[in-house]
Amino acid sequence: MSLYGALFSGVSGLQAQSSAMGAIADNVTNVNTVGYKSTQVNFQTLVTKQASLTKYSAGGVQSKPRQGVDVQGLLQSTTSATDIAISGGGFFIVNEAGNPSTGDIYAYSRAGSFKVDKEGYLQNTSGYYLQGWPLQTWDGSTQAVQKTVGNDTYMKAYQNSQGDTVYINDNIVDNTNLRPLNLKTIGGTAVASTTISMGANLPSSADVGKSHKTDILIYDSLGAPHNINHTWTKRASNAWDLSVVPPKGAASIVVEDQNSVRNNYMSIGRMDFSSVPDSGTEMTINVDGVDYTIQFTGADDSALQTRELTFGGDNPADGDTFTMDVDGTAYTFEFDSDGNVAAGNTAVTIGSNIGSTISNLNTVLQSKADTVLGKGDWFNVSGSVITFNNPVNAAAPLNNVTFSIADTTANGLATTLADGGLTPATLAAAADRTLGINVNGRSLSQVMDQLADRVNNILQTEYGGTPKSPPNTWGERIAGENSVVFHNGSTSFDISVDMTGLTTGGVTSVIQNELYTVEKLDSAAAWTATSNYTINFNGDGTPDKFFNTDEAQAADPRIQYKIDWANGAEDMNGSDSPALSVSLGNYNVADGMTQFGDTYQINYISQNGASFGNFAGVTIGEDGVVTALFDNGVTRPIFMIPVATMVNPNGMDSLSGNVWIETDFSGQPTVREAGSAGSGSVQQSSLEASTVDLGEEFTSMITTQRAYSAAAKIISTSDEMLEELLRVKR
Repeated sequence: MSLYGALFSGVSGLQAQSSAMGAIADNVTNVNTVGYKSTQVNFQTLVTKQASLTKYSAGGVQSKPRQGVDVQGLLQSTTSATDIAISGGGFFIVNEAGNPSTGDIYAYSRAGSFKVDKEGYLQNTSGYYLQGWPLQTWDGSTQAVQKTVGNDTYMKAYQNSQGDTVYINDNIVDNTNLRPLNLKTIGGTAVASTTISMGANLPSSADVGKSHKTDILIYDSLGAPHNINHTWTKRASNAWDLSVVPPKGAASIVVEDQNSVRNNYMSIGRMDFSSVPDSGTEMTINVDGVDYTIQFTGADDSALQTRELTFGGDNPADGDTFTMDVDGTAYTFEFDSDGNVAAGNTAVTIGSNIGSTISNLNTVLQSKADTVLGKGDWFNVSGSVITFNNPVNAAAPLNNVTFSIADTTANGLATTLADGGLTPATLAAAADRTLGINVNGRSLSQVMDQLADRVNNILQTEYGGTPKSPPNTWGERIAGENSVVFHNGSTSFDISVDMTGLTTGGVTSVIQNELYTVEKLDSAAAWTATSNYTINFNGDGTPDKFFNTDEAQAADPRIQYKIDWANGAEDMNGSDSPALSVSLGNYNVADGMTQFGDTYQINYISQNGASFGNFAGVTIGEDGVVTALFDNGVTRPIFMIPVATMVNPNGMDSLSGNVWIETDFSGQPTVREAGSAGSGSVQQSSLEASTVDLGEEFTSMITTQRAYSAAAKIISTSDEMLEELLRVKR
């Protein structure tokens, strides 16, 4: 029995050493396999129960392969940003499918040689896809798992195919709580501006009324750049006013204190035109519930409250007269080259050309209008055209204004009213609240000038006086742009503009195709007699109070701009995105706005935000946060690579592709953030080398070979002994 036992013991030795040689062969052939864990074959004895004290029954040996899954391999640097390794314990979570569905196997790997496949997913050389947690800006939900990156808070969440937000449970391994990283879907990005800082010197020697302008660049949430025009106007000794104009694409801007609790300093609305409106269309301006209609027309319609006098040909002759009749009172103006006119007449010096003559006449008309009619910009001149405006004034309507020019000639030719005829024109009663603009042959800039005049007259008539300087008008055209802005002056009021009836060639002519409202100041924040957008300077040229001469110094000297966008961008008013925080320096410190001698000069202008940028690559932090890089310099966290740990990693089963799956022996995985609770950290542009030691393997190969030969010798020797036993019988 012992000979047969020795024979089988030798066979077990051959089997065990063969197994050991197989492990050595795998180890040697995978010496360059990323993340490979070498297998060491240990041996255990097979002992046969001894039934006799005088005889020994051979048992044998059994091989016990042990894969060192928990052994850390050497980290080697690479040049690929998507090569990653784990320094410490844990595994990457991977799946055999790029976008896993039910039935696709989740596995665990240390092989981090990921590349982007044709669909944009990260796939390693074994064909497995990286899984993790998408990151989004935190929406305030208490259900979301938050992650702080820098000064910003994100959450582990994503939008599903129905557009619903899915909040991730970060310790569950399934296709709901783990998602693949797809670089193809990152696209571009833009960052809205949230802060502005400015420092400049306002010259102390400037005359009262002197202005200086500066444009500051900002970005909306769409990445579009905009200039906010800032105008500094000296209003008194050691005091300057600030006025800002809404940028193109904005409906309105409100300037207020940083915390929206002290004062709204100013409100400005804006509307932009892209072309000349069609004749016969109209727009409505509503001021505190009262509608005023502006009609764009090319006809001489007496129902409109605007008339234009067009002087053609040469200058009127010396001695010609021009008569304006207002409610039965005639005012005569005589064209006189030498200024000698009859008593009671108003002389208008004939210029060298018709343009200067009309300009002189307009000056006289304006002076007379202010005297007779009391207020308003009643007359405007453009080239050889004088426009007479009858603003709405229900309390004192101008029911009958006529122009008589029958005595006015130029080289024997009578000048004409706009759109034909020598018949005196009569302006309709003010109560119909309709104003007209002649658009025939007018450029868009000319129409904008007229529209600004109409708006200014409406607001000035309704609310009286002149708004505080700056601005010096209620409604005005933005210089160089086909836009009209509305200023909210010393009285609170609401303005909205309805442009639905305004077209050009069947297309709405305004860029912002909706209603715009200049925000109304509540009574508690109504402006006082002194300007609320004033910086006062003390004797040493540094500002001691910002913007409101009547309020005590506040702890926070910043202001903020609330901008309502009409171009599709998120509003900067605290609802969609934060208001624009503006810093002009600190109290009594020369670190922002100063008033010293010398000239106006900008010391610095800074703002955050960025225009649209294309995806340019990724960086991966030790905590597993994947940050997208864009060519405009913006960075944005988009993903987080988790690390899964096992109680007994060596108890996992290995699969082809250098991956493992959990078993009853390994325990279930615990999914952690990299670098936390004992999990390893993620290293970018690094790969974990195989743990195979060739010197050790070749040494083991020699000893294994010798052991195999010895086991074979046991078999041959046992065979010879059995043969001797058989010869005894012969």
